[in-house]
Amino acid sequence: MRRGVFLILAVLAPLTTACALNPPRIVSISPGRETTDVATNQPITITFDRAMNHESVEQRFGLTPVLPGCSGSKNCHFAWSGNTLTYIHAHINFDVSTAYQVLMHAGYADATGQQNGLEHSWRFTTEGRPALVAVDPPDNATAVAPDRNIVLSFSRPMRADSMRAAVQLSPDTPFLLRSKPGGDGAQFEIIPTAVLQPNQSYTVSVDRPLDIHENAVYGRVQTRFRTGSLGLTRKIGYLVAQPGQPAFAVGIVDPHADGFLGRSTPKIIYRLSAQSQLEDALLSFDWSPDAQRLVVVQAPRNADSGPIQIVDVATGTVIRPGINGSSVYWSQDGTIIYRRDGTLRRFRPTTLEDVALTDSVDGRVNDPIALSPDGKSIAYSTTDTQGVSRLWILNLDLRSRYRPIGLDDPADHPAWSPNGTKLAFRRLTATGPELWIYDLSASGAGAYRRGGPLDVRGAAWLNDNSTVFVATGTGDSAALYRVNIFSAGEAGGVVKVTGSKDAPNGSTPNTPVYDRRVGFVGQVDHLPQVYVMNGDGSRPQQLTEWEADYPYTGLAPNWVPVG
Repeated sequence: MRRGVFLILAVLAPLTTACALNPPRIVSISPGRETTDVATNQPITITFDRAMNHESVEQRFGLTPVLPGCSGSKNCHFAWSGNTLTYIHAHINFDVSTAYQVLMHAGYADATGQQNGLEHSWRFTTEGRPALVAVDPPDNATAVAPDRNIVLSFSRPMRADSMRAAVQLSPDTPFLLRSKPGGDGAQFEIIPTAVLQPNQSYTVSVDRPLDIHENAVYGRVQTRFRTGSLGLTRKIGYLVAQPGQPAFAVGIVDPHADGFLGRSTPKIIYRLSAQSQLEDALLSFDWSPDAQRLVVVQAPRNADSGPIQIVDVATGTVIRPGINGSSVYWSQDGTIIYRRDGTLRRFRPTTLEDVALTDSVDGRVNDPIALSPDGKSIAYSTTDTQGVSRLWILNLDLRSRYRPIGLDDPADHPAWSPNGTKLAFRRLTATGPELWIYDLSASGAGAYRRGGPLDVRGAAWLNDNSTVFVATGTGDSAALYRVNIFSAGEAGGVVKVTGSKDAPNGSTPNTPVYDRRVGFVGQVDHLPQVYVMNGDGSRPQQLTEWEADYPYTGLAPNWVPVG
């Protein structure tokens, strides 16, 4: 009898020992139990309370429904980090909007062989497909400004590389695609590189782009809008070129930052054809007084003059009136003043009348030419046979010219004040070049004011008729100065406004009559770009920039005349 008892105890001893020991336990799981909206590429992790026998755990792991692409694929595998098992399914996603069950079958063991005899399972549900949730302008919008951008908003962050191939704007329009700075990647802006056609219907197509979890938007989504009339108020026009190449287009840029990107988004409003870009270049341009047309000089490459053309900015229609020149200006009276072979001429688009204003025997006319605000006078300089520059004022009604009374020194680079009573210019004195102001409403010695020892290369007035922005030097050494003509000889009367990190240099200033800001050109990495700053010299901002997908420079800023 006693022998039988000992035998029974010997058989039960191992079982009693196993029940007495603490089996390994699961302490955390991801995705969690009953979690919803789980990313379709999210790995599954299971953390245990101790070191485990890896093989015993992996053999007892289960997932339903199974991932079909995982069978025999190296993309699906287990990885361990300490006590944590991770099931990785790279590039083989869970299905969207699907309930999955994770199982850990009984019998998995720790590193010492102790087993857990219980079945474990939990469920989670994956995310739905990404969706395009908003478009601005919205579907079927009308009277959309032709120079505006289009914002796409998605339900979750999207892969930028898939977005570029998935988005289309038709009629076919080149565009840039930018994600929102500082955003989560769920918003993108379509930036047409050229102004859209006025009164034209456009379609935005978004064809199955991928989110960051590699899920595609369902099907092809389309929205439509129709543009209105073209308005260019308070924009800055400029010549567009590629680095090291002559200008091939006229661009516009809004000095106010785009609300989505927080910076300006320049666009092309007129460009030479692809064939013409190989042979020709744009030398000069100006706006008509109503900003509905452009006048441009298109010349063969390496030539200093060529045909003058009038462009309707809304339709792109080009008129060739049969006149040639090297630089062109559109006067407030509606006539076009242009320089040809060192002389000035005047063309009337309404009557096609073309007359000479100067004669080559009176000296070669230089750029820049300054047209008075009322269109009745022109200030310009000529160079005589001895190479001396003389400043002249031409009265267009009387067809007579005269030199500013009392000005005997050589002079050039004239610039009219907005009210037409003052003329800024460079005076070449015995001590060097200087900025001077000629007041046409005064007489005698009181008609002149010295602005300071500045070698003027360009000048532009603010609409207060007392402040002049003056450019000196060239290239990276160019500098911009703000001059108060009434206190130029006092402290603060002449202030250098470039040389900072935000505006390292500056040239070719240009101002409108409706805004107290100045546009100018700054060199960035030796490439010219368009800038703007406040009338007091504060807050300089770069408006154009070289980008890999928009590799252009900006030259000759010229504010649109309507505000």
